[in-house]
Amino acid sequence: MKKLYCCIFIFLYTVCVTTTIKAQSNKGINFQAIARNNNGYIIPNKLLNIRVSIKVDTASTKNEYQEIVPITTNALGLFTIVVGQYESNKNITIGPFENINWSKAEKYLQIEIDTLGDFTFINMGTQKINYVPFSFYADNVGAQNINGIIGLSQGGTGLDNLTDLKAFLSIDKIDNTPDSLKPTSALVTNALTKKLNALDTLKLSTRINLKLNSADTLSLSNRIKLVAKTDTSYLSTRIDGKLNKIDTAALSNRINKKINIGELATSDITTALGYTPIRDDYGSFYDTAAQSALVSTATALKFPFIGFSNNITVSNNSALAPTKISVLHAGIYNIKYAIQMLKNDVGADIASVWIRRNGSAYLNTNVNFNITGSGIKNMLNGSYYVELGSNDYIELYYSIKNTNTIATGSITQLSPSRPATPSVLLTIDRIN
Repeated sequence: MKKLYCCIFIFLYTVCVTTTIKAQSNKGINFQAIARNNNGYIIPNKLLNIRVSIKVDTASTKNEYQEIVPITTNALGLFTIVVGQYESNKNITIGPFENINWSKAEKYLQIEIDTLGDFTFINMGTQKINYVPFSFYADNVGAQNINGIIGLSQGGTGLDNLTDLKAFLSIDKIDNTPDSLKPTSALVTNALTKKLNALDTLKLSTRINLKLNSADTLSLSNRIKLVAKTDTSYLSTRIDGKLNKIDTAALSNRINKKINIGELATSDITTALGYTPIRDDYGSFYDTAAQSALVSTATALKFPFIGFSNNITVSNNSALAPTKISVLHAGIYNIKYAIQMLKNDVGADIASVWIRRNGSAYLNTNVNFNITGSGIKNMLNGSYYVELGSNDYIELYYSIKNTNTIATGSITQLSPSRPATPSVLLTIDRIN
């Protein structure tokens, strides 16, 4: 018989900041506890799921941050986690941790435990975080919170007015006089006095007068005129042998017939391909938490997480639950789903699963699945083609006949290493 562990006694938690070499600081709160069963005995060497939530008060249902992390107790039932720190096996369901504003209100830490691995959590209580780490609070300190005068050693000026600051920086003599009205300095006046005059360039003028004129180069011109044509016979032959316009007629015709930008119409592409191409529309949506329903009640499955998506979105229904999968473009869509069902007690159950389009049941999509009890996990799968118009939406509904039947996921597993199994998964893509 499987024994239910339902009691955990917290004996220590400390608030700290841890830093690893990442793109940013990796902050967190150290939390340490001993797990005990309902008889007060410790739970040694046991794999458990811990859900930690940070909220502004004990009565509020709104969480500022929430994470689910698998832990294994040691021989003394002790385990330690760092709340908010990024880890590969941790599932952050509300966050991120860096967005928590520690300066506005007191924070409370709520601890929940899952001892069966089916993501059904038991609330173990809420406790006030008695002090906030300095580095967390410093993230929200602005310059407007600083009072008094900041000295030079602390990065300030040590002054509280503009007049004293200009005198300290030796710029109090600077004014806004235009350049045209500024007096000429003695150095500038002296430089202008010493500039070169016409007489100073007499030697240069003489050199210019003595330069060679056209008559002086007459002998050189005669030599150029007497150069024989035979000296360029090789070059002339090359020029005579160049391509003329008629030689490139075939190339010109090909250039004239080329397709310019903007000349290719949609019909040209369709004719060339033999079919009309369409855009890529696809999406993958899932949940990792357990989902339950009332007996014989049509219940829409929730998809709070998006794996991949293009032109397909998920939105909330009237109960503010993320159940509606909407498409942007009209077409035929292939919809596939996978649901992992668990029935903890003995006996069997029947689960019905079907698709609704725009709030109405889609024809011939209902399937009845037999659910085996005694904690055996049952996988429900389906695949359908559904015709949807622009901005239409679909929902995946199910019903059960026993309240002990729930949709549940599985955490990551070892020996061999395997990823987690979502409780519900739906993929949708438009057929090209």
